[in-house]
Amino acid sequence: MDVDSTVSGAAGLGARYRDLCADVGATLGLDVPVPRLDGPWAGEAAGAMSRLWNAVLAETLQIADEPGVSGARRRELAELLGRIRAVEAELAEARLADRHVLLRQVAASLASVRDAKSVDEFLGRVPEAGCRLGFDRVLVSRVVDSVWRLHTMCVVHEPRWADEIVAVGKASPPDLRGGLIEADVVDRAETRLIFDTQHSARVDRDLIRVTKSTSYGIAPLTVQGQVVGLLHGDRYHQRRDVDETDRALLTLMAEALSHSLGRLTMLEGLAFLRDTADGLMTRPAALPAPVAPPAASPQIPLTARENEVMELLAAGRSNRHIARELAITERTAKSHVTQILRKLGVASRTEAIALWLRGGGLS
Repeated sequence: MDVDSTVSGAAGLGARYRDLCADVGATLGLDVPVPRLDGPWAGEAAGAMSRLWNAVLAETLQIADEPGVSGARRRELAELLGRIRAVEAELAEARLADRHVLLRQVAASLASVRDAKSVDEFLGRVPEAGCRLGFDRVLVSRVVDSVWRLHTMCVVHEPRWADEIVAVGKASPPDLRGGLIEADVVDRAETRLIFDTQHSARVDRDLIRVTKSTSYGIAPLTVQGQVVGLLHGDRYHQRRDVDETDRALLTLMAEALSHSLGRLTMLEGLAFLRDTADGLMTRPAALPAPVAPPAASPQIPLTARENEVMELLAAGRSNRHIARELAITERTAKSHVTQILRKLGVASRTEAIALWLRGGGLS
């Protein structure tokens, strides 16, 4: 499907949607707002079609047993129901086509990050790739032990501003336990659009001051079911709020990035294990003489439950699977993982697994 045919098809569907709203309003004597088609309207149209269907169906059922109603009236209502269903089907097809277009855009944009050799290099390339999707500013961050740690940002044509924003965030990393909107994205692992941020009590005021943001989107980066990072994007220079198309773009981008991030994280963990093993093989003199370990003084005091969680982590289980196998809530499982990372003094699940396996399972 080329661009011209896509634009032509959208214009035709929009006209049919607008005419249908007008016809339903005239037929039922209702005040049906005439939809505006000068911006993203497909998502709003889906809800409008549902309301129109309910209104016409209610009228159809109401006159079903009334003998005085003409056949022409019944046919008119039946025709409206058919038109509503036809437009709904076209809307569904249009949304699917839009998703395919977005997928191609995301794939092309992320081509530049696929050959990154480390997680740090990978995250450093992500913002620029996001800006190629049409965002004016893209920020990528890590989430470590409930702390939002800014990593890299791209501001189109203003790299110094990007560095300034990241510096502000790094100077005082926001704590996600303080009720920030970002905490909701971490807890629910779903993309959100944020509006009127200058007057919101749930944003980091230092960052909002330096970014001058009024609206942005946030998508979660996940590894093994755990949110390990955040992706922010906005349309600051375009002077408009983010919309549903931006939500879809951020979601698709985050899903693709999460897949690559998980692979890189695992490779780094395996490299850590390999290097540790190589060090032990090449420096045997550094190994202490074997002695019986004291039973009452474990190296790192993980509780019995935390050891159960570690065994499941090492088996590749997500928080959801851990919760299911241990018959606890997912929030409790997440809390156990956070406590384990703190006790082991590591920043990621992969590092925790590597350290735990290296020690043969710490008790």
